[in-house]
Amino acid sequence: MVGIAEDLDVSAGLTTPFERPQLGDWLTNRAHEFDVIVFYRMDRIVRRLLDLADLIRWCQQHSVSVVSATEQFLDLTTQFGDIIALLVAKVAELELEAISSRIASAYHHNRQLGKWTGGAQLPWGYLPRQTDDGWRLFPDTEAVAIINEVAERVLAGEPLRAIAHDLTERKVPTAKDRMNMHLGREIKGHQWNSSALKRSMTSPTMLGYATAREVKRDANGKPQLDARGRKTYGPEDVLRGPDGSPVQRAEPILSKHVFDQLAVELASRENRKEPTVRSSSLLLQVIFCGVCGRPAYRMKGAKGRRLRYRCSSAQYKAPCGNLSVVAEELDDLVEDAVLGLMGDSERLRRVWDAGSDNAAELAELDNTLADLAGQLGRGPYRAGTPQRAALDANIDALDKRREELAAATTRPAGWTWESTGETFRDWWESLDLTQQNVYLRTMGVRVTFTKQEELQARLELGELQKMAEEVKAAGMVETVTKRFAEMQEQGIQGMEIFPDKAVVVMKTGERFEIPRASEE
Repeated sequence: MVGIAEDLDVSAGLTTPFERPQLGDWLTNRAHEFDVIVFYRMDRIVRRLLDLADLIRWCQQHSVSVVSATEQFLDLTTQFGDIIALLVAKVAELELEAISSRIASAYHHNRQLGKWTGGAQLPWGYLPRQTDDGWRLFPDTEAVAIINEVAERVLAGEPLRAIAHDLTERKVPTAKDRMNMHLGREIKGHQWNSSALKRSMTSPTMLGYATAREVKRDANGKPQLDARGRKTYGPEDVLRGPDGSPVQRAEPILSKHVFDQLAVELASRENRKEPTVRSSSLLLQVIFCGVCGRPAYRMKGAKGRRLRYRCSSAQYKAPCGNLSVVAEELDDLVEDAVLGLMGDSERLRRVWDAGSDNAAELAELDNTLADLAGQLGRGPYRAGTPQRAALDANIDALDKRREELAAATTRPAGWTWESTGETFRDWWESLDLTQQNVYLRTMGVRVTFTKQEELQARLELGELQKMAEEVKAAGMVETVTKRFAEMQEQGIQGMEIFPDKAVVVMKTGERFEIPRASEE
């Protein structure tokens, strides 16, 4: 005997022999050291027919025999030994399917009761604890404090990237590391990232709901299998009880009020390129080259030379030729323009109105009902089958729940605005550079510059209407928004301003000139 391969807690039904840590190493890297593989019983080494076929092929190529210590029928040296082995492997595979089905049924039953049934990953913010009626999830005090901190910072407008960077710097354990700590495993030191943080903060598990992944099925209602014959699953979704209401598995970490705010806030940021906390330029991703259109970057000059913006094409073999410009000049230009437009207006504070509706749950129920209705008449869900009866009962329960929620709807939830008594100018000056940069990006502000002999700059205010909505308009912004509203009423799409004239562009495509001498 030259060695032992022992892969504990590794399922032969989910991994091939070549994928297991110890056995895989022997097969892949140490095949020259042995002539025979001995195992207690065949289902200890393979549980899938195709896996056994691959192993037999490998053994033939490497002149290695396989021997079962307890099954005399398994002898691959005989003429039909491989056929017998494959037949036995098929029986083992069918047995595995039966076991999996029983386990899945037990899991479904326990999940409906709100119990923790295990899994590869604990939901962030919870730890399992055994109780008199099985395993349950309870809030993890340390993680809950971090989750509430993240929620407050997000609703205060802080970028997710900045929050993730800060959590990593503080060595706050991620959900995976927190689970490893609880189980006494090695802590990997995973870093936080904005996408995982968003996914966790908007997961229904924050409300204590149980979630599940449904098996994907084909047009005939049969489970869809992957290349290795395993069932494939859809995205994680809220698990619902017979009456259609969410299964409450644990105490909520976030209130529904806060959870809904987070969902709306983070959804509004999807198209925004947020800087990290290390951003130190007002016009990052706001300033672009007026010659080639590429973004400009912040360039540190030689000692005694002021910071400058430079077209990114300067890094290539064929730069566009646009010269750099002093950063302070363009920063001041943009700041003066924004404050000149908005500075005297009163800043409004966004406040979440919880309303009294169940719009989110209604939408989710509508999607579920549409999905279930699509199964009617297909495969096992044809009229008269037990599966159809169960499906009909489920649809009836969900429909009843929907009627109850629809009857209770009186006012939709959403953001409203309230007065702060603070001018936009005072609010702007209270922000740091990162926050000011995020605001400019969010509002679609864009600066293009051309520097040859003289500096020429162009400022575009992409979301002027949105800027006006966040203040109690006064001064220039009030005048401009009124003029824009009047232009829209007259069918004017836009206006191009030139030194000696203005060109009005109508929605119909017409263009006509107005001399600059004309006040109208």
